[in-house]
Amino acid sequence: MSRRVTGQRIKGKEPILQKIVFELKYRYGFTYLDKCGRTVNTIMREHPEWDLATDQPNPQNAPLVSLRNTCLFNFNIRKYDLSLERPVGENPLSDDEVEVFFEQVDQMSAIVIEQLGLNEFTRIGFRAWYLFGCDSRDDAEAWLRDLGCYSVSSQMINAFDGELDGVGVAVVIRATDRQFRVGFNGVERQALIDVGQGMLHVRPRDLSQGQRKAFLEQERTKARLRRNPEFAAMIDIDAFQEDPEEVDPRDFAETSYRRFLQQLERAVREENE
Repeated sequence: MSRRVTGQRIKGKEPILQKIVFELKYRYGFTYLDKCGRTVNTIMREHPEWDLATDQPNPQNAPLVSLRNTCLFNFNIRKYDLSLERPVGENPLSDDEVEVFFEQVDQMSAIVIEQLGLNEFTRIGFRAWYLFGCDSRDDAEAWLRDLGCYSVSSQMINAFDGELDGVGVAVVIRATDRQFRVGFNGVERQALIDVGQGMLHVRPRDLSQGQRKAFLEQERTKARLRRNPEFAAMIDIDAFQEDPEEVDPRDFAETSYRRFLQQLERAVREENE
């Protein structure tokens, strides 16, 4: 059984891990043009969980998808990245799934770096998106402001003769060993409505009263509304290094991830002490 992501509650709300991404950018990756197919063959031979994510691969587009956990992998002359996202309507990413992702970062990095002969890197980064369920858009905005991590001056609001309706804020912090970009936004998730051949994406507020009632009844039967709130505050944290002399992809991803919620909880705690 997959373990739920563990971590501190942030100002009374449980973090829901929605998506994680690892990315490595490099110089002189033009060997990709010669070895794209060979690299894909090596990956699929050594790690059979990977398969082509498109029916028409070519040197400009040969993404792979993991049959193990639907992780996506892309690479080209300038970078490669792996991403794992929990679809709307499903449970958030678990601790076990995150650990598998780190394993995949390690395996894919070893192959790509060797096959492309990479030794000069321009950026390494690991990013995570967290949702915090709220009752409404206003509730999400208020919760984010109450964290005490940012503020908007009344001078700015008064200059436009209006009132604050929403905030999207991002700050970049330079730590001793890496930088962190932290973004704060209120979000409204899209609803997924089963229409037989596919899923229709709509915003709940765009539904009529009758449609909304039917949709909510469907959601209740699936018992997923609590884990996938209609409204949420989103905090995304991106850890990165520019021009690293050497890289350890798995270690960078793991150490960044372990620090994210700890540092956020510390920021909120110290602000309220």
